[in-house]
Amino acid sequence: MYSLAALLPIMKNSTDALNFVGLKREKIFASREFRQVQKFFPELREDEQIYLSLHLPGSRLSVSTDKIFEDKSDQSIYGIVKTLVSEFEKIACVYFSERDELERALFIHIRSSLYRFKYGIQLGNPMREDIVREYPNLFNITKSVTKYLERMLGLPVTDSEVAYLTLHFGAFLKIDEKKNPQLRILIVCVNGVSTGNMLKHEIEKLLPEAKIVGLVAAVDAFNVQEGCDLIISTAPIKSIVPAIVVHPILTDDDRKFILNHRLVRQLWRGGLADILFEAVRKYVDKKNYDAVKREIQNCLQGASDTIEVDGDFKPGILDLLTADKISVTDELMTWTDAVYFAGEPLIRDGSIVEKYLDAIISNTMYYGLFMFINADVMLAHAKPQDGVNRLDLSLTIFKTPIPFNENRAAKMIFMLSAENNERHLKIMDELLRLASVDKNLSRLWSANSADEILSVLKEIL
Repeated sequence: MYSLAALLPIMKNSTDALNFVGLKREKIFASREFRQVQKFFPELREDEQIYLSLHLPGSRLSVSTDKIFEDKSDQSIYGIVKTLVSEFEKIACVYFSERDELERALFIHIRSSLYRFKYGIQLGNPMREDIVREYPNLFNITKSVTKYLERMLGLPVTDSEVAYLTLHFGAFLKIDEKKNPQLRILIVCVNGVSTGNMLKHEIEKLLPEAKIVGLVAAVDAFNVQEGCDLIISTAPIKSIVPAIVVHPILTDDDRKFILNHRLVRQLWRGGLADILFEAVRKYVDKKNYDAVKREIQNCLQGASDTIEVDGDFKPGILDLLTADKISVTDELMTWTDAVYFAGEPLIRDGSIVEKYLDAIISNTMYYGLFMFINADVMLAHAKPQDGVNRLDLSLTIFKTPIPFNENRAAKMIFMLSAENNERHLKIMDELLRLASVDKNLSRLWSANSADEILSVLKEIL
């Protein structure tokens, strides 16, 4: 967002009058913020002073307090935030392990945004294009979730705001646990907590063997040599510790630059040496362990000095959905039998175990029909720890719709086994787009074979 320092030159060069919808000027004139603006910026026009003062209450919200939820209006916003997070978990098939922290971060952001929306103040997001480019699936899913927010608030949510929300959600997606941390990395960011958290999240994905020791603002990054071995920063920084400067939203070039830094190459080789040694350990006499480890390390020292990035590949529907995982049936069955029927191809391929299907049924009984992404389509899923071996997808078409209750029947069940919170996001993006067009679903349901279904999907996706 723009700082006040950035707003002032723009305002001083502007000759256009500023209008505020529904503004009660007497209330603004009596506020502490307006009096401070008058004191320090007497050269500004009255409407410009009002505009500047309207940013200050929102700025105060950047720091949370123990009393942040005492106001009734705050409680209402917090209720919206909780539902928003639940909608994201439902639509994206993810589970936030630090949900309370995410809700607090979103509360602070949305409460500030509502204050601006109330008076028609729309701020741009200079990172919007970068976010859309680097996280297209996450952005699209977030945009789908914000439709709920628009209905609740009665206010439009711009793509710039969607991009900010994308950073919040992305920063709290759980990363696989790191093992044997060896390289201590400090993240330095000047663009705010949400951007910094997203950068931290990306570094954890890129370097799972490293340890992120902290996230600080550039002005606080001093005397860090005792606490870290490497700094990754979004702005140039003076430090005796090696520093890598990257964009706030990592590009592929940024990732390559990080991976090819000498400290990271050492980390990569050390981790690979351990993996290779574990693979051959059972064939090695114990007295030769140290010698074999040294030999593996020596071999890796002669390997190419350049590490390539695989682009963080995320498969789509057609990357996983093969003919042997597509079924068409006209048999009438109970909904529990339908879940087992839909999951059989994934069990057969070893992507899930049977308790995963038990978890889907149990969750449906307890929470209701939250897995339906529209009136006719169920996206059956459970948590990774409920029996997932790898990412996979199946599709079952029921020519005789399966009744789940008196008002809901499934014509098709997509079953997703997600191994973590991220690799399946492209699949979710495609499923949401697929389910949003009735004609697409009608064509799929009318198909009579796996090959015909694949042909329809190739035309649609």
